[in-house]
Amino acid sequence: MCLARVYIEDGEQQGPVMQDVAWIEPENGGLQLTTMLGESRLFQAQIKSVDLMNGRIVLRRIPAGSPGAAPGGSGSSRPESVGGR
Repeated sequence: MCLARVYIEDGEQQGPVMQDVAWIEPENGGLQLTTMLGESRLFQAQIKSVDLMNGRIVLRRIPAGSPGAAPGGSGSSRPESVGGR
């Protein structure tokens, strides 16, 4: 099974935000990530890189007010939780 660990880059820092991610879907100007167990989170971010050999995905946060950011997006460094699959 090929599940991924997801990291988010915010400026110079990079840290893990989710593991066992099975789906990534564009939604509301960001990306909705869902694990195999149905935990789902929405990130105002774009994909920076995908390493399928090591199951690693790096996202780059989209600052609030930037083109591509969802209208009314919080832009906070804390991801927003959304309903499950």
